[in-house]
Amino acid sequence: MATHAAHHAPRKAPPSISPDLMPIHALIEAEQEAFIKEEDGLKRAGYFCSYTPPELLNAAGLRHARLFKAGTPAIVSNGERYTQSVFCDFSKSCIGGFDKDAGDPFYLAVDKLYNFHTCASMKRATEVLDSMVPTTMLNLPRLRGEESSRAFFRDEIAHFRDDVADLAGRPVTEDDVREQIVLFNKARRLIRKFSDLRKRPKPPLSGRDFLELVRGFYYLKPDALLAAYEPLYRKLSRSRGKGDGRPRLMISGSEMADGDRRLVELIEEDIGAHIVAEDHCTGLRPFTYTVCETGDPFRALADGYLDQAPCARMKPIEDPLDFSGQLAQEYAVDGVVYVYLKFCACYGATRSAFIGRFQELGIPVLEISSDYSHSDIGQLKTRVEAFIEVLNEKRFDRLLAARAAEAEAAAD
Repeated sequence: MATHAAHHAPRKAPPSISPDLMPIHALIEAEQEAFIKEEDGLKRAGYFCSYTPPELLNAAGLRHARLFKAGTPAIVSNGERYTQSVFCDFSKSCIGGFDKDAGDPFYLAVDKLYNFHTCASMKRATEVLDSMVPTTMLNLPRLRGEESSRAFFRDEIAHFRDDVADLAGRPVTEDDVREQIVLFNKARRLIRKFSDLRKRPKPPLSGRDFLELVRGFYYLKPDALLAAYEPLYRKLSRSRGKGDGRPRLMISGSEMADGDRRLVELIEEDIGAHIVAEDHCTGLRPFTYTVCETGDPFRALADGYLDQAPCARMKPIEDPLDFSGQLAQEYAVDGVVYVYLKFCACYGATRSAFIGRFQELGIPVLEISSDYSHSDIGQLKTRVEAFIEVLNEKRFDRLLAARAAEAEAAAD
């Protein structure tokens, strides 16, 4: 597959990236170029889902990356030739990215694709892709609390190890896997520490910056990530300041693909609110857990990934609802923007349950259904501005009430 990939110049850094993150952005772009060029002779593995353990790919010595780009309208359209219009844009984009004539060079460089059976759209997309690129699809239990689910998933992960070892042409031992579990745990903990900085009254990094750090997790080797991220964390952790009174928001819902940043930039740059948490699988959610570093490494991976903050695909639905509500409270958000791709089989179908949970907690919610066409930017801006105005009014009312209570207490 890699022979079809043309060399493309690195993309320019988005203007919204903080200057502090420019070196990391450059590292990510360089890694993507190296992935495309195939100069080191390593096999390239790609995967879609956050339930895929990259520990095994790294243990095998493969060059690997999560494939979660937001395709252009042309790439989405190419993917739709193999599906139907009622599939979400992400699943169509995944297929269109592998089009040998008009796909994404990064995707076309992949030697083998891995995916775990999650939603129906991505299952169908993976079946289509099997005719374009060598593909292995594995099963992911939905009932994560059952012992039988964990034993089954442990066997699937052991099979995954055998598959990646075959692709790499080298054995992958249990000690190799344990070493990678420790390394990836360090990376996850560090990214979680970056997010914890956003609990401060004045967050030292934006939601857009945090998404760039998460993006690096899926493209960079963990040792390279740690070397680049640790000095940045030390610098940002020294930043202090008073709050600026801007509303604090959490984004929840469908995954926010690499390149699909218009809503984040609209909220933070055009309107001026803070995004301090993300309950989606390309934001904070995958970094709220670690994997056990002792014992059977395949059972450890099975337990660790099933115990991670669950997506809406997992059952019972109360688990993702509880996590989302707790995260909103932990980061003291003023409101939640619940976003899902049109025709999303998971987050579109469960939106009422999520929105209802936030409302029970007294947290205002803005519901947004979107796609990758960018034709709705004007409507998005109008709706978000109105939502922020409501939040500001509520904050002002709470401030007046607090001052009134203080005055009453002083009078007594």
